Amino acid sequence: MTKRNSLYGLAAAASLLLASSVMAGDSTEKYVPKLSGYASWESGEVVKGYSSAVPVEVDRAWLQTGYMGLCASADVTDHLRILAGGEGQFIVSFRRSENGNNDTYTELRFPQTVFSIKRGEALYSSGTEGNPLFQLEAGFFPYKYDADVKDLGEYLFRTYCYPASMINEFDKPYADLLGLRLGLTVNAGPGIFHNDLLLTTSMQFWPFDDFSLSYLADYSIPRIFTFGAGVQFFDLFSVGVDNSQLGIDPTTPLPNTMNGKNYTFAGTKLMGRFSFDPKGLFPDGDGWFGKEDFKLYGEVAILGIKDYDDTITNSQDGYSNILWRMPVMLGINIPAFRLLDVLGLELEYWDSPYANSITNVEYNMLPLPSSPQPHSFTKWSFNGRKSLGRHVCLIGQIANDHLMPKTTVMANQFADFTDVTIRNSDWWWTLKARFDF
Repeated sequence: MTKRNSLYGLAAAASLLLASSVMAGDSTEKYVPKLSGYASWESGEVVKGYSSAVPVEVDRAWLQTGYMGLCASADVTDHLRILAGGEGQFIVSFRRSENGNNDTYTELRFPQTVFSIKRGEALYSSGTEGNPLFQLEAGFFPYKYDADVKDLGEYLFRTYCYPASMINEFDKPYADLLGLRLGLTVNAGPGIFHNDLLLTTSMQFWPFDDFSLSYLADYSIPRIFTFGAGVQFFDLFSVGVDNSQLGIDPTTPLPNTMNGKNYTFAGTKLMGRFSFDPKGLFPDGDGWFGKEDFKLYGEVAILGIKDYDDTITNSQDGYSNILWRMPVMLGINIPAFRLLDVLGLELEYWDSPYANSITNVEYNMLPLPSSPQPHSFTKWSFNGRKSLGRHVCLIGQIANDHLMPKTTVMANQFADFTDVTIRNSDWWWTLKARFDF
């Protein structure tokens, strides 16, 4: 059994232990399974961009993916719920033109179907109905701490410290986590105080299997404002012998090694955020406006508080300036007057000599930035959503964000691990139709 499979087994065992312990204290077994699911079709194009993987200019390159997902849930007792689900993706590789020829690589010509686990957890809740005071979550589960974020932001769980970089996908402004979460919600004066403690293990991005510890808290007055903060001890301890904790030996003949310093993936992230809805200050503030209109929100993060005051051998500056690891995001929901569920604009400023890239992580498993290259310090994203009844939703986006297009597994050596919309003039669009039951 591999080390990763062992960790999956550990999470599953924790879920079963949680389930059995609760069932032992509550003999009222409900076992009322519920099945839900979705199907969606996502299509768009990179109107203008640059692929560092080939490398080549990108001009009107098409993007397309189909999705289907199923989730089963059952309330085993009054307090315990079990959830399990998976997703299938029908992926068409991101295609560029090289030397005037399309589909230069045979691997890129054929779509591929990929299936993955999306949820497998036990969730124990206690407290008043609809407002649980205590939650214990174990297994594999989605986690989102800012309900307003649609594309940019949510930095704490979607980033690396070294190199400071972000991974995000269209219509997925959250993270999939494997581990444990303890949550506590209490009434505090006119508002509500909520906090989470999470122990999670990396199973999607290198370094695999290592554990991180996170704590997040927020205070909100419903329909007016929310303030939140968080800290993550990323890659706090490693379960294997690799470069994640031991650092890189400067005598090792690897590309871009350092002079006398050992960089590691480990680091401490800090996050602060806010959300303000001015409609809540006025009687009948919703009136002509939609529930999400006029909301203003933002987030700032520090992706690694430690500086490395040396240079890489090819004269790169390394990680000597904390401001290079400090993305700032501001968003506002533009009034849509109930014609749309939400219409949002998000802006990001990230002043760093390095483009957003995980190339050295993916190819060399090294905590190093890519070579400096011209890129935009600012990112932007327009995002709209419209529900058509209870079961159909249309989602659209126009953006210059942190797009790293999908490719088939066979063509992974040609995948982009650097932003494709890397310059100010680059942009892309996409539309998605989703059907839920």
